[in-house]
Amino acid sequence: MNDAALTNLLAACRSYAGGRVDARFNAAAQAFYADAKVQPKIVTRAARELRSLPPPGAAILANMLGTVVETGGSVERSGPAVWELFTTWLPQIHRGFAGRKELSPRQQQLLEAFQLLGQSVVSHLAAMPKERALAAGDTSLMAQLAELQDYTPGAAWVRHMLLSRSDLLLVLHVPSRRGFRLRYENIVNCFHLFTLIQAAFGETLPGGRSPNRFIIDMARCVTVVEDGNDEPWWRYETVQPNQSGAMEISGEASVDTITRIDGTQVILLSPPVEGAALWDTSFFTPQLFVMPANVVLERTLTARE
Repeated sequence: MNDAALTNLLAACRSYAGGRVDARFNAAAQAFYADAKVQPKIVTRAARELRSLPPPGAAILANMLGTVVETGGSVERSGPAVWELFTTWLPQIHRGFAGRKELSPRQQQLLEAFQLLGQSVVSHLAAMPKERALAAGDTSLMAQLAELQDYTPGAAWVRHMLLSRSDLLLVLHVPSRRGFRLRYENIVNCFHLFTLIQAAFGETLPGGRSPNRFIIDMARCVTVVEDGNDEPWWRYETVQPNQSGAMEISGEASVDTITRIDGTQVILLSPPVEGAALWDTSFFTPQLFVMPANVVLERTLTARE
């Protein structure tokens, strides 16, 4: 195996101090990408070097490994090492802010490099569902991400990814007594879900409309989010366990708050009330283009169902 590409890249990473890369670094990076396509083991060897590099160089190398994964590389070759680096840096940065003192030079350096590392983690975890589930259940990690998300987008992106849910959903249109099975993907909050439910139904139900393509493309991560608003076509309610009647779903709440019946979440649609609240497109952010949000109408329920 030719070691020149990896040797040159590691040397460039050790010299990298942040910001824009120079011509030397760019040449080393392109040689590495070319070798990675024909010699995948070079990716594994590069991943092993992450912990030995200074933070700026480690972060930009991790970011490059994320690019390799996004273009078809095996996530197993670099994913574990990138995630290990992230979970090593995260508590160090968090301790700096938790202490309510000025960050140490080391913590400041980690914070400045954290955005690139966060991008890499998103690229890798998108293809690592088991690791995502384990991380989402780690209350300490989730708390640290929540406390740091206002200071670095690297924390915000990873937290959003770990809060995202994909599941089946039964939607019952109360006035017409019709039911549908839908599947939603990579959604965190109910306002985002409402927008994409409306896109899935369009004009097929009473009260429906032709979707606003500008809004829907942003909600599906087809285009970058700009300022905009959406409004409810129906009232969104869910059942109350062991009680009669229904309760309105909070749009700001997690999709996890939607009640399950026999293991499946259920939403009831009824005519909207006058003056129902609008929501803005900030509920579609942060956008993770490697895990786009969507809702798919799978089928209409039978009368027996």
